[in-house]
Amino acid sequence: MKYHILTLGCPKNTVDSEGMDGLLSAAGHTAVAALGDADLIIVNTCSFIAAARDETLQTLQQIAAAKRPGQRLIAAGCMAQSHHAAVAAIPGVDQTLSTREWMRVVELVDANPKQPQLATYIPLTLTASPPPTFSPPASPPPVGYADWRTTPIRRLRNGPSAYLKISDGCNLHCAFCTIPSFKGTMASKPMAAILNEAQELVAHGVREIVLVAQHLTDYGCDRQETDGLARLLEALCHILPTTTWLRLMYAYPHGINERLIAVMAQYPQIVKYLDLPLQHAHPDTLRRMRRPPDSERTQRILSELRIAMPDIALRSTFIVGFPGETTAEFKSLLAFLEAIQFDRVGAFRYSQEPGTPAASLPHQVRPQVIERRWHELMQLQRDISRQRNARWLQRQLPVLIEGQGSTNDGQALSLGRSFRDAPEVDGQVFVWGEHPVGSLVNVCVTHTSDYDLWGQPG
Repeated sequence: MKYHILTLGCPKNTVDSEGMDGLLSAAGHTAVAALGDADLIIVNTCSFIAAARDETLQTLQQIAAAKRPGQRLIAAGCMAQSHHAAVAAIPGVDQTLSTREWMRVVELVDANPKQPQLATYIPLTLTASPPPTFSPPASPPPVGYADWRTTPIRRLRNGPSAYLKISDGCNLHCAFCTIPSFKGTMASKPMAAILNEAQELVAHGVREIVLVAQHLTDYGCDRQETDGLARLLEALCHILPTTTWLRLMYAYPHGINERLIAVMAQYPQIVKYLDLPLQHAHPDTLRRMRRPPDSERTQRILSELRIAMPDIALRSTFIVGFPGETTAEFKSLLAFLEAIQFDRVGAFRYSQEPGTPAASLPHQVRPQVIERRWHELMQLQRDISRQRNARWLQRQLPVLIEGQGSTNDGQALSLGRSFRDAPEVDGQVFVWGEHPVGSLVNVCVTHTSDYDLWGQPG
């Protein structure tokens, strides 16, 4: 059977899609690049915020409406679970597959249902449910249940970078977030499975492994382990070539301690980069968000990271317009950005998500105020980013090449990323000349802009 997988949402969904891709290929099915050539289309859906759900529904409706006779459409992933009824009701969606059951894709595909308009729902069954406000009731594992944490998978890779998910689910229950309602509590993948997957990725030519999770620094806590992430990083660095990049995404500050910082500084494989989704800086806003309100401690941790690794690139994400956010609270956030000088920042406009505690909070901020604050924050960060980039002028840094192109006058130009740039969310480095995809090129920076760098190999 020919299949095509379309992934919506975050890198964690990308990992699941790659897992499905490997399982289907190993079972004898063939991946195709075009939707029209596929006998089976799988859409790995996103349910993070309203805009993501709208995109999911529109995508499914468009694909379903264009299906030719005999084509099958499976809606997989987060929204297939969190809003199953809405997804299953779309005419032309033949089956659904919930977020932690992607490893059953071959079983589902080979079932070939006789009534294609009736969706087959596979419910979440991995972990105990979060509080009732957030989660559907738990159900017992089905017969022959496969656990995503231990299922051996084959990952097919074409590019030099790959995501590796080390845990799923989350224990934080932030007031604005729906993720625990369909991901469940945090569950760590066994270290041996992670090491095997990392070695397989490197064997397939991957030069950069990006470790992702809902909550990276909690790795191993569900097994009552101490320093789980630091221990995992040490184990990975002992088996991977020194030229392999390990990048850490979605690390929460309260899990960062002296040992983790020391491990990050010690091993050459760990790129000096850290993404910390802080969401806000004012303690009152953080309390309403149900997040730790200690911004002073966060500042100390960031300072310790920079002392241990002076060139470390720090990234964060923030929410503007959270219910009750006053002008003073927003100005406090801007002052925090000025003080910390993050290399990269992403900002979300608050989205009122049904079923979350934040949705019923008083003093919802008007959309036009949210929009104005978002633009003000992003303009400030643009100036900071420009200044942080300018620090690299006439300095050298390794660049991972991801593609080639040319200028308007025909000069060869390669496109890549430095250690300062995570895939898909950060800046790029433009390198003069044609260099092989997947190669690491030492580049002298000759020009800097707001978000990108330009340089000559040398």
